[in-house]
Amino acid sequence: MNDPVAILKRDHREASALMQELADSKPGAKRRRTVEKLDKALLLHMEIEEKVLYPVVQAQVSEEEAEEAEIEHGLIRVALEELQQLVDEPGFGAAVAMIVAGVRHHVKDEETKVFPELKAKLDRDALAEMGEAVMAMKKAARGQGRSRARATSS
Repeated sequence: MNDPVAILKRDHREASALMQELADSKPGAKRRRTVEKLDKALLLHMEIEEKVLYPVVQAQVSEEEAEEAEIEHGLIRVALEELQQLVDEPGFGAAVAMIVAGVRHHVKDEETKVFPELKAKLDRDALAEMGEAVMAMKKAARGQGRSRARATSS
């Protein structure tokens, strides 16, 4: 079974590693590539959560948790924009610290409250269905990424 919680936790670890890489980075092409990777990874992760996870959380766990996640996602999007704008500028470290703090708070809420409650309330079939939806969105995003790469190299 594709466990949606395990998949989303793996995304959390990957984003954390990218943010650590940015915290230790110097201005230049590698930093810009890492910012792009983080941007794509977090935007896809948030889209998956908003379309697959949080409608179920709202219905089965807590409307308040779903609303809080929506607000946090908005703040993370703003932080990603700041990161993009400051990638080669003074203040980049502060932008990294801001996004790290926001993502860390969001991940802690999900991993200590939301995910355990969701797993307690859903049966195996419902979790498997969510996992399949998560994997389908990831696969579609990978396909779009390859299509864009081909289009830009032509």
